[in-house]
Amino acid sequence: MTSPDPLRPNLLAWTAGLLLTLLVPGTLLANGGTLRLSNVQMGEYRVSVFTDPTPVRPDSLDVSVLIFDPEEGGVPDGVQVFITTELMEIRDRETAPPAVAVGMGETLQATREQADDPRYYAVKFGLGGEGRWKITVEVDGPAGQGEASFEVTAQERGILGHPLTITLLALLPLALAAWWVLREDPEEEDRDEEEGEVASPSPG
Repeated sequence: MTSPDPLRPNLLAWTAGLLLTLLVPGTLLANGGTLRLSNVQMGEYRVSVFTDPTPVRPDSLDVSVLIFDPEEGGVPDGVQVFITTELMEIRDRETAPPAVAVGMGETLQATREQADDPRYYAVKFGLGGEGRWKITVEVDGPAGQGEASFEVTAQERGILGHPLTITLLALLPLALAAWWVLREDPEEEDRDEEEGEVASPSPG
C-alpha cells in the first residue's frame, strides 16, 4: 500500500491559513491605499496623500495624509489637516439623486485619532454622489503651511468590484492547484487494489 504524501497535509493547512488571512475582517491595513500626492512640499513638510478603497465609491472614502518633517526626522505633532471636497462633474444626471449638484462638497478635519495607523492623519467620509470630484488637502503647522489638490472619479462598485469577489478570483488558481495535488490518482488506486488482491492468501 502506498504511503500518504507528506506534502498534502502541509499544502491543505497552508491554503486554509491563506483563506482565513484574506477573508477575516481586520487583517488588512486600513490606512494607506492608492497614492494620490507624493512628497508635495508644504512649508517645510513633505506630504503624501492616499485614498482607499480603489475604485473610489461615493458612500465611503478614507483619505490618509502622511506628513514628514525633515528637521525633526519624523511625523510631526500639532499639525492641522483639512480635507475639502468639491463635485466637478456628475457621472449620470438622469440617475443622480436630486440632492446631488455640481459644486457640492464639504470640509473635514483629518486627525491622527481617526487613523488606524498612528503615522497618518486620516478622515473617513462619504462623498455623496457618483462623478468626478476634486479633493484638496490643506496642511498648517509650526513648520509651515500649504495645499494641494487631486481628482478622483467616484462610482458604485459592481459585483466584480466587491472585495470578496476579487479575493475568490485571486484564490481560484491556488484552489485548482491544491485540488490537483490532493486528488487521488485513479491509476495508483487501481494498482493498490491489484497488489492487495495478489497479496491476500487464497482461502483453504
